[in-house]
Amino acid sequence: MATPKQQVEQYLKHDRSLMGGRNLYNKLPNKSLAVQNTLSRLTNNPKNIQIVCYELAKLAGIKERMLTILTQKPVVASTAKQKPEKEEAKPLSPEDKLLAFNPENVDYKAAKALVKALGLKPKNKKQDTIVKALVNSRATLVSKKLVELPQEVKASIKLRDQFPFLRETDCPNVLKLLVNDLITTYETFKTNQPKLHELLSDEAAQVLVDTVKDNYIENKQAYAELEHYKKNKAVLGEHPMFERIALKEEVTKMSTPDLTKKIHSLTTNINRNSSKGNEPLVARDEDLKAHAEAELAKR
Repeated sequence: MATPKQQVEQYLKHDRSLMGGRNLYNKLPNKSLAVQNTLSRLTNNPKNIQIVCYELAKLAGIKERMLTILTQKPVVASTAKQKPEKEEAKPLSPEDKLLAFNPENVDYKAAKALVKALGLKPKNKKQDTIVKALVNSRATLVSKKLVELPQEVKASIKLRDQFPFLRETDCPNVLKLLVNDLITTYETFKTNQPKLHELLSDEAAQVLVDTVKDNYIENKQAYAELEHYKKNKAVLGEHPMFERIALKEEVTKMSTPDLTKKIHSLTTNINRNSSKGNEPLVARDEDLKAHAEAELAKR
């Protein structure tokens, strides 16, 4: 099995896509949750892909000089995963055919064959009866698939139904990022809230109370932003994410000497707040430090 360094080198040589880099970072050992969170919010553009490459190289122990050499070369398609040109596509399973079934455009023979493959027992062989049986079976299958979806995917679907503007091309990117933030804070709240009744230590209980309270508040703030935009078509701008974006913009504009000082300062803050158990500030500063280091690597 390839080492993390070899996997990253292969990515830098043969992929360099935002999604590919994100997925690889999530699989590697010793990853930073703060950096993972940052990468999940990046939009697909050359600058952000540079950030992904930098974070992967840093995690895998690839020196900046080697990273520069690898990224200056054009991406070469990997021969290891290439399929023969004449390879036949795998036939669709009955479930796949059922999910793709369109009652508005029915091929009677194909529909009848699909009913047989699925083991359905319609009352008769009339086209309307067969179509109805397939439509009902598809609805059942879709419900089953939805139940099997990860919680964060189901939450995302629900939010996009509640706030249709998230699908629009002119929707501000920050609101789409808020959806990820909203899901994360809700999951943290839901996971930790029941634990309050299990704790015996007052000190531990207070830390957990703070975590639950902070995530509950941030969850409400995210909803407030989405509801405000839904009603007014304008950004409210009160969620903590807007402060984080402003801090990153300040870092981006810094001179190289100031950027180096900022990274040192953030490292000190992270160590201090880690010893105090102040996780929200640690997460904020780790996210900002990752952004600062990525900016410095490009200079």
